[in-house]
Amino acid sequence: MKIVKAFVSVLLVVSIAFFQFGCSAFAGSRQPFSVTATERDAQIYINGELAGTGSVKTTVRRDQTASVMVKKEGYYPATRDVGTKMSSLGILDLIAGCCILIPLIGLAFPGSKELDQNNLSIILDKAPIK
Repeated sequence: MKIVKAFVSVLLVVSIAFFQFGCSAFAGSRQPFSVTATERDAQIYINGELAGTGSVKTTVRRDQTASVMVKKEGYYPATRDVGTKMSSLGILDLIAGCCILIPLIGLAFPGSKELDQNNLSIILDKAPIK
């Protein structure tokens, strides 16, 4: 009987620890991101890779800055960097971590962050004709 009680106690503690692991650990590591350029045939690069032309919808890592470059012949290239901030799940993990230390582990996961912006519009300026 003592062995059963001990087993149930250990199982209960392990279960509580697992479920208190931190919400951020269960969030996805990627988030939706879209870029729209004023010129429909402008090339859009996200983190150095061609993502498409004119308007792009994709996903990017939520814990890393997204670097965007838009370019088209006859226009100045435009670049933007979209930084990250702590997500609502990260804030919940931080608050819960003040009471129980285990949720602080969630802050190490990508779900604890998110991009500053999900949608980006870029206006291209015409370059002077040479």
